[in-house]
Amino acid sequence: MSEHTLTHVDAPAHMSMGKEHINEIPLEKLIGPAVILDVKRKAARVQEYGISITDLLDWERRFGRIPDGAAVIMNSGWDQRYPYPYAVFNTRNISNINTYRVPSWTFEAADWLLTNRRVIAIGVDTPSVDFSTGETLPVHRRIFSDSVIALEGVANLDSLPLAGATIYIPALKLYQGSGSPTRIFSKVSILST
Repeated sequence: MSEHTLTHVDAPAHMSMGKEHINEIPLEKLIGPAVILDVKRKAARVQEYGISITDLLDWERRFGRIPDGAAVIMNSGWDQRYPYPYAVFNTRNISNINTYRVPSWTFEAADWLLTNRRVIAIGVDTPSVDFSTGETLPVHRRIFSDSVIALEGVANLDSLPLAGATIYIPALKLYQGSGSPTRIFSKVSILST
């Protein structure tokens, strides 16, 4: 079983020497408020849509400041493409990772979030927090530099409110693992939109 398949967690050690492996991430960094950024309409128009600072500020205008310890996750509606790999990676050449094109985070939005808020995770319902899964992966590198985890391939985000849920990320404690498959779940304590 691969560490980085379907719904999974990327630990900071995935790309940053000296950072936490999956077995070293404390439990308090695997539980927190869920912040869901609904960009389904935008991603339907622009398949490589990138979460922007404006998306983050719009969420805050509606629900208040992003809470400390939150997992901030993009909902592009991409989970509807599973289990079809050509659709999931939005490519005609599944053998070439440089052709993968998916909605994700812009570097600017991830940097703003990590500079201005205290979050435990940045996530997506697509295969990667970066637009393409090529060599540079700037969003991965930025979030791992702050010891924040990445959540990729998160499913069923339509069943969560945009605010008001608590997310649980039960990652396997793989010794010196760079990531882990996970079955993320949540508890909704209040009903909100």
